[in-house]
Amino acid sequence: MSQIRSPLQIGDIARADFRTSFAADSENSRIQKTLGLPYRYQPARLALSLSLAEPKSPTPISDNSGRPIRGDTLFGQDEADLTLWIALVVEHSGVAGLTRREFQDLVAAHWARGMEKLSKTEKSVLSIEDAFAQLMSGALSH
Repeated sequence: MSQIRSPLQIGDIARADFRTSFAADSENSRIQKTLGLPYRYQPARLALSLSLAEPKSPTPISDNSGRPIRGDTLFGQDEADLTLWIALVVEHSGVAGLTRREFQDLVAAHWARGMEKLSKTEKSVLSIEDAFAQLMSGALSH
């Protein structure tokens, strides 16, 4: 008997909690504080972007004990922003018909991988603007 797979629903993603590993979440908080960012989702979004820029899939994480961020906070409350993030993650995965749980697991893995890259970049800069410029110059050189 095959399992029925529910397609992703925008409202489900908006209301869902997203977590990454404890280590990545701790690094997220440290970077937020160091760069003077007012919201936890800001370094998380940067991390997701960095990971999604990599062609290979991220390694799944086994520890998702970081603090949660609701989907509408992590991806934005505007439907266009939310659907864009969903499309980016789904397209990168190459998997049609992801479930909400699979989507959450992918986000956790991208967040953790991107946070590693962001952490290395952040240690050599003084501001979010410098970090962004350094990240963009690295992305453009790929």
